[in-house]
Parts: sequence; structure tokens; C-alpha cells
Amino acid sequence: FCACRGKTARVINYEEFKKALEELAPKRFKDKSKEEAYEAICQLVAGKEPINVGVTKAKTVGAVERLTDTSKYTGSHKERFDESGKGKGKSGRENIVDTSGYVSAYKNAGTYDAKVKK
Repeated sequence: FCACRGKTARVINYEEFKKALEELAPKRFKDKSKEEAYEAICQLVAGKEPINVGVTKAKTVGAVERLTDTSKYTGSHKERFDESGKGKGKSGRENIVDTSGYVSAYKNAGTYDAKVKK
């Protein structure tokens, strides 16, 4: 299908799919003419939808199970996950510093302009 789609495209449309079938048909049915091969390959795919064959399933066996169980993490590693076990992303890995210019733990940040206008 790579020959039928654009260089930067990740998916193909229906017209590109039909073009790919036209190219694949003579290779699949070598003993038939080009038109007969195209009809035969169309009958093969008629009424079917794409399937994922050979897709690797995630396994939680042995060490993988221990590593993915966030309830057993200690120290700074447990700060990387919320209560449900979902990762917090960058905020869990790094201490993000407030560089707004206000003193840490200041509650009324951004209210100075409202006080001055009065």
C-alpha cells in the first residue's frame, strides 16, 4: 500500500485502496488476466473489514507485573503516579518551578492591578 499512498500520508482512502488492489491482483492470481485477477481479489475482500494479525498483546507476567504495579513503588517513584495508577507525566518526573515572580505559596497572585485601579 506504500506505493499507492502519498509520501507523508499514514492512511489511504478508498480510491488508493482500489489502485492497490489493481496492482496486487496480478501478483496474487498469476494464471488469470488482469481484469479477472482484479475481480477475484475484489471477491476476496468483499464484505470484510481490516483485522490486526500478529499484533503483540501486552503481557503482565513475572517482572513485568511487578514493574507495572504502582502500589509497590516507594520513595520519589510513587510521586510519578496518581491514585488510579496513571502516570502524571512531566509534573511527576520534575519539580516544576513557578517563575511568575511571586513568592512561593502566595495566594493573591495577579490581583495587584485590581487593587491599583481603585
